[in-house]
Amino acid sequence: MSEEIKDPAANHAWQPHQEAFKKKYNLVPSDSVVLRSEAEEFNFKDPQVDSYQLANDLASHMKHFNGVGLAAPQLGLPYKVFCMNGDPLFVCFNPVITGTSSDEVMMDEGCLSFPGLYLKVKRPSTIRVRFKDYNGDNVIKKFGGMTARVFQHEYEHMQGLVFTDQVSDFALRRAVDKQTKLLNKVRKQLKRANKQIKTR
Repeated sequence: MSEEIKDPAANHAWQPHQEAFKKKYNLVPSDSVVLRSEAEEFNFKDPQVDSYQLANDLASHMKHFNGVGLAAPQLGLPYKVFCMNGDPLFVCFNPVITGTSSDEVMMDEGCLSFPGLYLKVKRPSTIRVRFKDYNGDNVIKKFGGMTARVFQHEYEHMQGLVFTDQVSDFALRRAVDKQTKLLNKVRKQLKRANKQIKTR
């Protein structure tokens, strides 16, 4: 799903700790101020937090929440850092999209910050990007397919934008109605399951 065009260092894929996962953060609610605020650049000369630990926390929490991408602001951390799943997994510090293809693809998207909400979003099919790895080394890549889509989705979180900004009010209302029905259905199923457990 991804095509490398230039990689100055030998390996920028994320290699996580082998320790057991310990949850440190919860996802912030969808109306959180941090999701609607532009994140701050990560300062490698005077780091706000340990870059290796931040990379590991993002990667491990993304897997815990069953996501394909996770941005630091989604955990309440106001930094321009996100991770995205794939083969390999990347953690991107201070990402920038430097070019996009003219052809666009419409696909359903979801977001961990908006559980049960799915929207049809049109995005460029191929992008060129620049970011730093947790060591502060520059990385230049070309991504296509789902990898490009995930990068663009997470990159928007860096700008204080969310995927609902990409659709019309009408499309959003219809999707929210479906989300509400889905969540109500799940709540009823959980309620029935809890009753069955209590009666045993």
